Amino acid sequence: MRIKDLNIGHRGKTLVSGISFETEPGEFILLCGPNGSGKSTLLRALAGKDAIMVPTGVPKVKGFTLREFIATTLYSESDWRGRISPAMASDISKSLESLGISSLADRDISTLSDGEFQKGCIASALSRHAKTLLLDEPTSFLDVDNKSLILQALRDIARSTGTTVIMASHDLAPALSCADRVFGITADHRFLASGPVTDDAALSASDVISACFSTYSSR
Repeated sequence: MRIKDLNIGHRGKTLVSGISFETEPGEFILLCGPNGSGKSTLLRALAGKDAIMVPTGVPKVKGFTLREFIATTLYSESDWRGRISPAMASDISKSLESLGISSLADRDISTLSDGEFQKGCIASALSRHAKTLLLDEPTSFLDVDNKSLILQALRDIARSTGTTVIMASHDLAPALSCADRVFGITADHRFLASGPVTDDAALSASDVISACFSTYSSR
């Protein structure tokens, strides 16, 4: 993904400014910033055909297996009867396998743990052949163990498939242990990005985090 000089606004109000970055396949990127800075706004703006928002906070409705739940997310790609093709069914199976949850495919989603279901939501995005996964606070309501499982699953997916992961999170410490780079949005809605470790002139991850939260604390 390559973005150059993008500004996001609404009705004359700037929501996020100065957005420029280029990602590499397989990168895990942490998006940080204080509440209300524009993280969710940026993720929604980036979403499209090749960049898929992974749903969070989806209710676990009784009566759907995990496989059926994922199939409903592919409805736009189904035939006029609402049926998915054998190829799509195969994609679902492969996505479940890549996350190590094939054994959950035929479980009712209401019986899954929050961590298991969040993995299922990630699998739904992978089934759509996303080049970039966009996640908005995917570990917010999970316990410590499930947070670790989700972060490791995302790290593994990025490494093994070349899918880029951009994840907004306020829980910085565990996310930083997985992240290759850090994007940030300051309290006054400026976008910042850390560069490769090999680029001495680029901002470091700590530079980005300090800029985002020192601006916030000084308000």
